Amino acid sequence: MKKNNLEKGMPLSKPDNGDELGADANQKEGFLSEQDAADMSAIIEEARKDLETMAMITKLKSENKEALEELKKLSPEEVIGGMKETLDNLKLIEYLFKDPKRAVKEMEKEGMIEKAHLKKYRKEPALLEADTRKGLYFNFISLAVVGGFIDE
Repeated sequence: MKKNNLEKGMPLSKPDNGDELGADANQKEGFLSEQDAADMSAIIEEARKDLETMAMITKLKSENKEALEELKKLSPEEVIGGMKETLDNLKLIEYLFKDPKRAVKEMEKEGMIEKAHLKKYRKEPALLEADTRKGLYFNFISLAVVGGFIDE
């Protein structure tokens, strides 16, 4: 499979989940900025070098074929849009978790924490940050695989 490259100006479309993509003030909406392309490429390059990530991709392909098939129905623009949205969320975590206890409260208020895990995350906000990062990273990598940016 040919590896795709992320470049400034690539068209993207927002996922159909009702969320808005974070657009830079000086960026034409619907296109990848130079910084976004560089940030996404850096994550992909690091992922290719990381043995754990490559093992996760192998496991993903063998154990989650149905989920990957669903993602493959997305257009290239939707895949890139999803990757961009995930990148924005990864950046947002940096800001959100400057005050870990407040982050837990805000995420709870937004309904982002399962009630079964609430007590654990209130006690240990750093665990919520780590779990959130892992989830977003997995999402980004899954989309990168589907988009042909990473393969085994």
